[in-house]
Amino acid sequence: MKYTWVFTTFAALLGFLATRLGGPWLLLLWPAVSFGLVALAYAGAGPRLFGKQPDGRLRPWALAALLPYLLLTWATWHLARRLSREPTHAQVVPGLFVGRRLLPGELPPGTHTVLDLTSEFPEPEGIRRACHYVSLPILDASTLPVGHVAPVLRELATLPGPLYVHCAQGHGRTGMIAAALLVARGDAKDAADALAHVRRVRPGVRLSPAQWRALEELASALRAGA
Repeated sequence: MKYTWVFTTFAALLGFLATRLGGPWLLLLWPAVSFGLVALAYAGAGPRLFGKQPDGRLRPWALAALLPYLLLTWATWHLARRLSREPTHAQVVPGLFVGRRLLPGELPPGTHTVLDLTSEFPEPEGIRRACHYVSLPILDASTLPVGHVAPVLRELATLPGPLYVHCAQGHGRTGMIAAALLVARGDAKDAADALAHVRRVRPGVRLSPAQWRALEELASALRAGA
């Protein structure tokens, strides 16, 4: 809900300025529409409004409509990447790595599969071509229905070779899904145990209240289906 109000406010302010000032200021309608669409995504429309495709690319219509928001998000990510002292990635248990979105050449050696949880970033081609790629778009600080996520995690838990899980910075979405994967793999007994495993190697992992509830539900569903 917080994200919905923040982006709605930005959209309303930009739209007001554009119509109030007129002339060249009408260009502000583009970012107003962009932030408005993001607000709709957080209000319930979900990550599909970002147009993330199974191959990791964003659909052209989404790039055009959301470009002002995306440029701000991408610039913030690059700045955070350069300023952060946090390791790019870490191994939780043998065969499971977590971390931020990577640039080509940054994958852990021997990675077989990459699980991309971002909805707001295209996955670099060099990453997609280097290994088996799986896209599970989730909004920042948000979740997906358990019935949508659990089958994906059960399948990933059976794949051979190292698996790399990432969102943008490797904290909220990554922590939630990586912890659920530990339960699916039998490496943790419950949600709390799994999250403790992830936090030991990546202390910056923090879940929103909604993500913690989703992790508990996922862990229960994955244990029941084991």
